[in-house]
Formats: sequence, structure tokens, C-alpha cells
Amino acid sequence: MKKRSFTRKEHLKKNQAIKAVFDKGTRFRSKLVTVFSLKRNNNSGVNRVAFAVRKGLYNKKPSLRNRYRRVLREAYRKTKEFMPGGHDMIVLATNLTRQTKSTSLEQELIHVFKKCVKK
Repeated sequence: MKKRSFTRKEHLKKNQAIKAVFDKGTRFRSKLVTVFSLKRNNNSGVNRVAFAVRKGLYNKKPSLRNRYRRVLREAYRKTKEFMPGGHDMIVLATNLTRQTKSTSLEQELIHVFKKCVKK
């Protein structure tokens, strides 16, 4: 059984790396999220991920943005085995509401990851 944790090595934190993913990465859309993905040159088996929620979408309420970020992180943690290693990714919340559940986000992420693997 695979360990389903989200370790520090999997966090994408450097501003330069995040800008590179936005600029050079490939965009994959679904109803609830948009994923930007960029294949790294080194073949490490770990994907690095950043989660983003826009201020303007959610009436500039930090508590809502933080909740959505937690839900995104949990959905990614449960579905990360569908994405092969060696990518830098940004998961951007585009259409989340208070009623959005982690399970629906998991299915959206699986769908997006499958599109990413095909390409």
C-alpha cells in the first residue's frame, strides 16, 4: 500500500519555479480546477505542487481561500498516484463553492491527470 502523505519535498515553493510553470507549462482545465504542469529535466520520482486560489473570486475572504486550499491539498494527496513523477504543477481553483466536496475534486483531478498523461 502506498503512503498517501504530502511531504515537504512535494511542495513547490520557489517563486522562480512557480513562474516557470505558469509561463512554460501546459494548461489542463476542468470544471473546478485548472492544472499547469511542467516536466522537469531531472528524473526525480517526486512531483512538486503548489496550490493557488485567487483573491478576487471569493470576495477577498482569507478564511474561504484557506479552506479551499486545504480541500485542494487533500484531494491531491488522495489522487497523486495517477500522475507520473518528475513534474512541477500548480493546481488553481477556478470554480469552487462552499458546497464543493473533496470527493468531487478528487474525480476532477483524476480526469485532469489522465489528460496530462496522454499528452
